[in-house]
Amino acid sequence: MGVTLESDTESNMNEGQTLAKEPLSTLSAVPSPTLLASSPGLPPNPPDSTSEQGSKTKSVLRDLRKVSTQRIHRSERIFQGTLLVGGLFVLALFATVLGVSLVEAWPSITKFGWSFLWTSTWNPHRHIFGAWTYIVGTFWVTGIALLFAIPIAILSSLFLSDYSPKWLVGAVSTLMEMLAGIPSIVFGAFGIIFMVPLLRDQVEPFLANTLGRHWDFFNGDAMGYGILAAGLVVGIMVIPLVATVTRDSLVMVPRETVEASYALGSTKAEMVFFVKLPAVVPGIIGSVILGFGRAIGETMAVLLLIGNQASIPTSIQDVGYTISSLLANTFTYAVIDPLYSAAEIELGLILLVISLVVNTLGRELLMKLMGGRLAGSVGGG
Repeated sequence: MGVTLESDTESNMNEGQTLAKEPLSTLSAVPSPTLLASSPGLPPNPPDSTSEQGSKTKSVLRDLRKVSTQRIHRSERIFQGTLLVGGLFVLALFATVLGVSLVEAWPSITKFGWSFLWTSTWNPHRHIFGAWTYIVGTFWVTGIALLFAIPIAILSSLFLSDYSPKWLVGAVSTLMEMLAGIPSIVFGAFGIIFMVPLLRDQVEPFLANTLGRHWDFFNGDAMGYGILAAGLVVGIMVIPLVATVTRDSLVMVPRETVEASYALGSTKAEMVFFVKLPAVVPGIIGSVILGFGRAIGETMAVLLLIGNQASIPTSIQDVGYTISSLLANTFTYAVIDPLYSAAEIELGLILLVISLVVNTLGRELLMKLMGGRLAGSVGGG
């Protein structure tokens, strides 16, 4: 039995050697699965269901992506069109105001020409109109307001930016915003109740007894009403605007500049007055110009305090008239006479052009300093 097992083992080994010695061509002659599948009489291979499902999924995703893209583009076009309508509406509104003013003021423009600007006679009965008296009164009130508001606004902005405790900055900033939002009629009432008696009894006699001895500009009848009262109240209204813009300019000074100043041995006061203030001069000028644009169009407070007399002021205690107060006081019955109405509308057109030029110049200066980041609105009351 052991002989039989040995012979079987030898025979198996001989068969393995024979197979190993066979050429590759013999092995390659074995039919592949593809050939077997295509051979007649054999069942075909089942379809590749996985690849078909993948292609269907890709097609569905492609369709969904296409629909989503179309919806996004449609919503973007709608949003862009809405913004375009809003922007064009603002331009159309300004063009309408300017066009209507030009058309209505054209009779006065054609009759008086450029002489309307420097003629001081205003006589509706004789149809003689000149704007010089009201232009001078407007600039008087605006100048007094800025002279009063600028130092206070700059000092308060320096205090808030560098010296104030953090808990006080928020409170004062909030109060400034509230002060800027108070209606001008409230300031006018405040001027009548508080400012006029103070000027009449204390300030104007003091100016006449001190500065008035050397300059006639400070003399006059102590009435309380006049360009001084109107200018001071308008200055109070301008302080929040100038202070806020100046403080924003001071905060934007790079911290590296401040630290370099301290590193060179500067004190805090030296850093503020010799580093920060020179760096924000364009911002201060821009804020002053914006304050000018705010003050020049003020109406109700000026109407209550200036005295409303068509005369060119020669002293700080005189009464006068501004363009805005004249329009508020007389336009209701000026519409009866076409030329009278046209002359007053031309006054309003002059005020519009002055405000537009001044505000544009102020915003350009601030844009250069702040890099295009300017928010807020400026208007008259």
